[in-house]
Amino acid sequence: MRVLDRYVLFVFLKVFLVALVSFGVLLVAIDFFGRLGYFLDADRVDGTFAEGYSTTQRIFLFYAVYVPFLLQQVLPFVTVSAGLFAVAHMLHGNEVAPVVAAGTSVRRLFLPLFAAGLLVSLGHVAFQQFLVPALSKEQMAIKRFFTADQTGVRDPPHVRDGKGTVTRANWYGFSDGALTGVVVQRPWQTGGFEIWKAPRLEPLGDHWRAPEGVEIQPPGVDSLPRRLPEGAEVFIGVAPDDVDALVTKRGIAGLSLSQLKGLVDRFPGRRHLRVALHKQISRPLASFAMLLLGVPLLLGAGRAYFAGGALAFALSMAYYFLDIFFTSLGDRGDLPPFLAAYSPLALLLSLGVARLSTVTT
Repeated sequence: MRVLDRYVLFVFLKVFLVALVSFGVLLVAIDFFGRLGYFLDADRVDGTFAEGYSTTQRIFLFYAVYVPFLLQQVLPFVTVSAGLFAVAHMLHGNEVAPVVAAGTSVRRLFLPLFAAGLLVSLGHVAFQQFLVPALSKEQMAIKRFFTADQTGVRDPPHVRDGKGTVTRANWYGFSDGALTGVVVQRPWQTGGFEIWKAPRLEPLGDHWRAPEGVEIQPPGVDSLPRRLPEGAEVFIGVAPDDVDALVTKRGIAGLSLSQLKGLVDRFPGRRHLRVALHKQISRPLASFAMLLLGVPLLLGAGRAYFAGGALAFALSMAYYFLDIFFTSLGDRGDLPPFLAAYSPLALLLSLGVARLSTVTT
């Protein structure tokens, strides 16, 4: 890596970290004052585990898992802002013209910036798939930690998989993720349903364990029931984490691709789930597309130092409105879900490549 590449990356990373911390502090301050009564009143609820913690401990406990969840939502704007501020900084310091005069093209000069933007976007995709679901789950657990409703949910919503298997339960426990009073209705090959009954199912990775066994009744009045032994591993078509996401109502933003895919399989007629599935990839990549378009636009805006921030805001708002427009078309069925999710990204990428190709130096 050349010295010039390291310098461009250093300027970008410096602005990126400052912007990320600044947005983090701002978001926490806004959220904190909105939840202040939520923390102060927790010890007034009889039977809460929060009684043994001070207010300061509650606050740190909550934001330890909530801040990363907040930051990933503003990461695309932070990335494009940092990139354009870095370009504006170099333009304002008259650092671009000498490099171009020495024979380095503008595209080559800012290649490390584009590479860094792409890496941040791909990292955002990975963060959203592997960490956000866990953080969202912990966030919901901590919210229950400060309320009286901590033990579980009576008669949780039934769960249906893509093959028509329906799982019902009398109780879902928050602490152990176990289902009690479980009845599973599975379609039979020759018609009818096979009924599985288990007093209790405990999570075991991506499936379940039946500590008290399972009683199975095949369809037909002459069919003899059979029984799975105590401690048997059970696959009922839905993973424990999917049940937790449904019962705790984490929302689409707190789900991974596999969890969303499971919802799409169970509810094939709900178009908004299919659109949301594709947006799990397209939305994080929007920061790279905005950066690709913003850099050549900023090069033609002169050396105004704050032009980068203004352009980043304008591009973010443009993507936001495009995203709303195409998402509404996808939700209504006017566009296929794939096109609804990726059209804003494809439009920005096309404009960025076209605009960058017109930069002659």
